[in-house]
Amino acid sequence: MNSFYQNWELDQELPMVIHRSKDLDFYPHFHAEVEFVYVKSGKIQVGVNKESRLLGQGDMAVIGSNDIHYYDSRGLGSVVYIVIFHPEMIGKAGGWPSGVRFDTPFICGRQHDLAPLIRPLLERIFREKRDALPGHELFIQASLSELCGTLLRRLEFTDLPSAQDEADPGRERIQQILSYIENHYREDLSVETISSHFKMGPSYFCRMFKKNVGMNFKTFLNTIRVHSAKRKLENSGASITEIALECGFGSIRTFNRVYRQFQGHAPSEFRKEMK
Repeated sequence: MNSFYQNWELDQELPMVIHRSKDLDFYPHFHAEVEFVYVKSGKIQVGVNKESRLLGQGDMAVIGSNDIHYYDSRGLGSVVYIVIFHPEMIGKAGGWPSGVRFDTPFICGRQHDLAPLIRPLLERIFREKRDALPGHELFIQASLSELCGTLLRRLEFTDLPSAQDEADPGRERIQQILSYIENHYREDLSVETISSHFKMGPSYFCRMFKKNVGMNFKTFLNTIRVHSAKRKLENSGASITEIALECGFGSIRTFNRVYRQFQGHAPSEFRKEMK
């Protein structure tokens, strides 16, 4: 499981990051920045809002501001480029693309013949960011603008009236729920407690959550807990039992079972590998 998402931060002077990631796996989340993913090799399951696709080599996804998205490479194997940037970098304050919506966030590179155009831009951005030679900020901004312009020129999109370009109340609600779970996953959360907190019936909450997030509540909660536990196993000297309890698992037995289910090995085996 790649922990890129736990560590990325945007520089104020150059508000973007680019990362070449192997076997990326991360739970549903959202942020104000625009995100672009390109599959260099292998396959990866990508979810954006209510859609999900298995992407292969040359395929891409465009994730707009505050879109809920996730990645799952378990059992697939993938190498992807991920670019995350503030829309202001290409002069589009308030979200990009502003006032338009692509017909789908998923792009088949072969079908659209975009891979030969996009991959060199990503590789250039990656090199410029890594090497940080004089003027690299200008080259990165130029390549990002060309990437975005290429997408707008080659893909189908819909112009949105200003009223439709506003935030979706339903999506705002699910964002509130995801944020609440991230802040309270260490506690004894259940469908009943969280649905009551958001004044929903348990059955309706479960249907709404699965429809909008792409996985059920329990899977999402356990995914966050396992992510947190893995970071602690890597970086903390606490015992496995202490970590299990800190991350919201009721017992070491439950922790071992769930961790193995998500990671394919026991937490004790992972800790031995880290030594």
